[in-house]
Amino acid sequence: MKTVYLSGPISGLPTEVAKENFANAKAICEREGWRVINPMELPDDHDKSWLSYMRECIKELVHCDAIVMMPGAMFSKGAMLENNIAISLGLEIATLPELDYNDDEYDALCEE
Repeated sequence: MKTVYLSGPISGLPTEVAKENFANAKAICEREGWRVINPMELPDDHDKSWLSYMRECIKELVHCDAIVMMPGAMFSKGAMLENNIAISLGLEIATLPELDYNDDEYDALCEE
């Protein structure tokens, strides 16, 4: 089973909006039959700094087969860092429009 890492904007969004966006993206990817690493579900038993969150995320990313770039990822410093790591590691890179999604789910991801 392919393991994918979700990458998208978190900083600057209300926590509930980010959680919902990532939950919707996770559901789309799970329908593809993939195991999904959702950064919003990773342990956050650290100092809650951006650097600490990125350390947790990168630890998971390097074990994945692919990264899925969510809408708005290109405006996120963290998502762009994750994308660069994925490219350097030779991981497959996908975007949600390439996946099988329904319009309501995708619209929900693009609202913010």
